[in-house]
Amino acid sequence: MPGKKISIRKVLVALSWMLVGATLLVVLIAAINRTNGANCSVINITIKGSGETSFVDRGDILSIIGAKTTKSFASKPMQSIDLRGLENRIRKNVWVRDAELYFNADRELEIMVMERTPVVRVFTANGASWYMDTAGVYLPIVYGKAPVKLPVVTGLPEKLLKRRSGDSSLIARVLGIVEVLNKDPFWDAQIEQVVYTPEKQIELIPLVGNHRILFGNGSEAAKKFSRLKLFYEKVLIKTGMNYYATIDLGFAGQVVATRAAGISTPVDKNIVPYKLTIAPLQVSNPVSSESRLLSGPAPVTTALKQLKTR
Repeated sequence: MPGKKISIRKVLVALSWMLVGATLLVVLIAAINRTNGANCSVINITIKGSGETSFVDRGDILSIIGAKTTKSFASKPMQSIDLRGLENRIRKNVWVRDAELYFNADRELEIMVMERTPVVRVFTANGASWYMDTAGVYLPIVYGKAPVKLPVVTGLPEKLLKRRSGDSSLIARVLGIVEVLNKDPFWDAQIEQVVYTPEKQIELIPLVGNHRILFGNGSEAAKKFSRLKLFYEKVLIKTGMNYYATIDLGFAGQVVATRAAGISTPVDKNIVPYKLTIAPLQVSNPVSSESRLLSGPAPVTTALKQLKTR
């Protein structure tokens, strides 16, 4: 069987590609060697967070990595700078959620920091004060920084650990309440304080009205706030904000209220089924000074604004 003829053209194409590959490899190795031997030119620091107040600044980051100014590493070879080690050092700061370091094409050290955002102010049972973020991490108060306007929770244990199931569950329930307060302008204005009681129950302290809102263990926050708003719109707008001493949301699908001592009006409705639908109110026959103030098509948000200005 005669041997196959070898195509000179194919051989030349293959040799050309091998030559191109070898050339690129040499250029790449040379570029790496030049980079490794080059010095860092400057440090660029970017800090990102979703809050209005920043609790970590450029000076803090420079101090953590052992630099006095953004040009402190100018005499250091790039290959001598331990990027991974510096990242880990920055991440140890409790206010830092994540950090990333790299060199750009101009030999500049880029430091990208993602800051934690507090969502609630916590006062523990022994009087200590902290912030807490969406991950349930306790964050220290930074003195010299402007205080952040946040929902307030009191009575929590001194230190909650997410690895403990009981603590993890409590954190999730508290954050569920806080999420509603931060998203809903009405509840953000009306709820002054969230209290974790010694009985391990949660109570809400309203801005308007003398009633106590019993929130059970704090679970199913969105549903409970929905029922509470219905109770405000269908009952309290008629009776007045001080008619009931307690409003208990611990029973599934209903609101159970206890009338305050010394109160007497024609309205004695204590249980409101969950079937009620949310709608603006039109009070045609007000029964108290409060309801006279709120008469007409006024949702509860408008009603509270009017009450605050009295």
